[in-house]
Amino acid sequence: MASGLFPAKDFDSIPLIDLSTLKSTNLDQRQKLAHLVYEACTQVGFFYIKNHGIAEDLIHSVHEAAQQFFSLPDEQKMECFMGKSKKFHGFTPMFAELNTGADGLDDPADRSSQAGFSEGFDIGYEILGDSQKAADDSLPPDTYELYGDNQWPREDLLPGFRETYLRYYAKALELSRDLMMIFALALDLEETFFDDKMGYPGAMSRMMHYPPKPVNGEIMPGIAAHTDYECLTILSQGHVPALQVLNKSGEWVLAPPIPGTMVVNIADCLAIWTNHRFKSTIHRVINLTGEERYTVPFLFGVDHDVTISVLENCISVDRPACKAPFKAGEFVRQRLTQ
Repeated sequence: MASGLFPAKDFDSIPLIDLSTLKSTNLDQRQKLAHLVYEACTQVGFFYIKNHGIAEDLIHSVHEAAQQFFSLPDEQKMECFMGKSKKFHGFTPMFAELNTGADGLDDPADRSSQAGFSEGFDIGYEILGDSQKAADDSLPPDTYELYGDNQWPREDLLPGFRETYLRYYAKALELSRDLMMIFALALDLEETFFDDKMGYPGAMSRMMHYPPKPVNGEIMPGIAAHTDYECLTILSQGHVPALQVLNKSGEWVLAPPIPGTMVVNIADCLAIWTNHRFKSTIHRVINLTGEERYTVPFLFGVDHDVTISVLENCISVDRPACKAPFKAGEFVRQRLTQ
């Protein structure tokens, strides 16, 4: 699609896109939306969304659930310790997670691994979290050990926690599938191009808690500079500003919370799929506000057995394919293991 929303230069803010026409029956309206999305994805790699279809009361409920979980004593949170999971699901204590460089985007050696001043709780795709699947459907063969087997806090500790989180997960999953359709349109593909690749998607959701104070006077990143590794991320970031996005000039651009919006960013798999036409932009989280920050990112990827091969219409003589074809699950498993 032709450029128009942004000039081909650096960015100093994050664009906001109204998704009210995302499911319009009018193709012209969907194409206009796809044009805006294309500009945001190719120029910035991040954009705010409003009228996204996830109810504010549900967003509020899942943030309350996050606060309740992270308020539990450490020994109760550790009952769900991620170290007990082969599939990277469960609780991650403070400083337990390292961020590393991004495959295919820059040289990981240029950025040191750094423990995050944050704690998290992760869940992966399960049938009960998918509003498009019947509860008795079975998961496909788990070649890369990434599906199912979520760890949940005991019901007596947090009544309704699992139900609330899975309701939010289902809505974020639906929105992600819709966004992939508009991405396809933006890339001059059939809108249904990704449909058969999202039956049992590699979708992971996280609850994150970023304490308000530095350690020993040192400013500690809640999450160090990194890129995400799936296709896209939908972030519900609460009301405390801390997300920063790196522009082409090496300047950190703040992406403050805007009421009624969420933040979407392109991740590595989709960037590679588009031969880096869509940007997977480096970002970090540093909480300097003095307040507790809680966020709920939803990281969406395609089915693990899908082969990702650079799109033909994104390849040219002077821009060859950036990466050989690879399995989505193998790529994600490698990144998670790092």
